Amino acid sequence: MSSAGAALREAVAARALSPGDDLALDEVAERLAVAAGGTLDGLIFFGSRRTGAARSNAFSAYDLFVIVGAYRPFYEAMSRAGLSGKGPGALSLVSHWLPPTQYSLRLEGSPVHVKGSVIRTDTFHRETSRRRHDHFCIGRLFQPSRILYARDEDTRAALVDDLTSAHAATWQWSRPWLPSVFDAGEYGRNALVVSMSWEVRPEPAGRAEALWAAQEKEQTPVFEALLSDLAASGEVVPAPRMRSWSAVQSVGDMEALRLKLYFRRSMARSTARWLKHVVSFEGWVDYLVRKANRHAGEPHELSARERRWPLVFLWPRVFRYLRARNREGRAP
Repeated sequence: MSSAGAALREAVAARALSPGDDLALDEVAERLAVAAGGTLDGLIFFGSRRTGAARSNAFSAYDLFVIVGAYRPFYEAMSRAGLSGKGPGALSLVSHWLPPTQYSLRLEGSPVHVKGSVIRTDTFHRETSRRRHDHFCIGRLFQPSRILYARDEDTRAALVDDLTSAHAATWQWSRPWLPSVFDAGEYGRNALVVSMSWEVRPEPAGRAEALWAAQEKEQTPVFEALLSDLAASGEVVPAPRMRSWSAVQSVGDMEALRLKLYFRRSMARSTARWLKHVVSFEGWVDYLVRKANRHAGEPHELSARERRWPLVFLWPRVFRYLRARNREGRAP
């Protein structure tokens, strides 16, 4: 649960619980909840579709955190509903390793392609807290998101706490790269640039700037609330520039080193996590090619050998591509 201040929680809740304008997505969320029955605890919409950065791209999937009480009952429910051709047993097994697990869902008659990050409820609480194992969940959830579904009001309140905690955590992990004086917009932009530069992502250099432009209007009031809470707790003080702040304590060398090690460990876990997507994500080869083409601005054609034996011949190309992308713009 979050220990953040009241101002931040109120700002996060107002956004996370606000109604959306995508009727197709709302219909999909309702259909998923019905199909999953009691196995589903929550659905959280996040990513470039949520911020509007990808709404014009018909091939971009909708990113959802799919929060479940237990893995196997959820996957069995999806299989019974005909929403997945993957075996529940194998999916349940891999889901316990390096959660969350990427899961592709397409509902008949709907244009919405869901790229679900399936994670157990207790694990989701942990991964948005100080006890987290890596950066995956909070690296996405300090950005705009919306709670599409919650099993009950207590669950909804707990999810708001989790989102609040993800925003509050930005103060711990982004501080070494903050300027000496910053306003809420500069704070949010810095957090996004730092977070994305330490992730294994198939996006080109400058992607963080483009995403910040798409979400700045929504994010700035939220980070103003966070900085207000930090001022109340004595972490920041007003700077001479209007509506700007400075940290009370500078970041020491050991703290900076600890954070770099945290990000490197998180990157290693993210890289390993890609290996299980071949088990959990239907159509993963075509999805990777489309995503690479969209962000690279140039076509990537697979050879017959790469399509026939992707686990042998495609992975070297994938890792070369990701390594080249992630060399650009790394936070120092």
